[in-house]
Amino acid sequence: MEIKDRIVQEASILFYRNGVRSMTMSDIANQLGISKRTLYEVFQDKEDLLEECINANRKKTEHEINNLINSSEDVIDALMRIYAKHLSDAQSINRSMLHDLRKYHAPIYRKVENQQHSAYYAFIELLKKGIQQDLIREDTNVEVMMWLVQAQFRALINDEVIPTDKYPIKEFIRVIILNSIRGVATPAGVAQIDHWIEKIKENKIKQL
Repeated sequence: MEIKDRIVQEASILFYRNGVRSMTMSDIANQLGISKRTLYEVFQDKEDLLEECINANRKKTEHEINNLINSSEDVIDALMRIYAKHLSDAQSINRSMLHDLRKYHAPIYRKVENQQHSAYYAFIELLKKGIQQDLIREDTNVEVMMWLVQAQFRALINDEVIPTDKYPIKEFIRVIILNSIRGVATPAGVAQIDHWIEKIKENKIKQL
């Protein structure tokens, strides 16, 4: 593994686990066991490194979700696999990471938002396919639904809106995603969702 790839991989873990503001370039260099000079030879500053980490994580997530979709039996199967992935991923993300991005690294945060727009359009096509499979209700306005889901996820980084001091962030993610899917599913789709939930409860599906 090249030094740049190794730095991005390990720095990503540190940022997502500890937040951005609390991590200095010295901290990152020490954690990686390299000199700060080596770190600055590869990345101009923390902003540069952070952007590389965000981009790498986005590409990794897109690849994983595409694999889940391509290996799924139908749309409900794909959506529930993605649901389980989001719950699992929530364990490794410190909420301050999102807060720090929004408050102290606005240009990068805006790029993340724009990238999310593209990802949501991919989900719109997936939901349309679900309508064809008679698993998603045909009266569903899938574009409006995805905009509402997106708005709810954005609210997760607002301390004044979401009481994450009372409930863990993964609980909000669980409710947002699961209720959204169940709310637009046909009876056949709901039956599949409930079957999935039972498998999760019985630990037959790897998650949380």
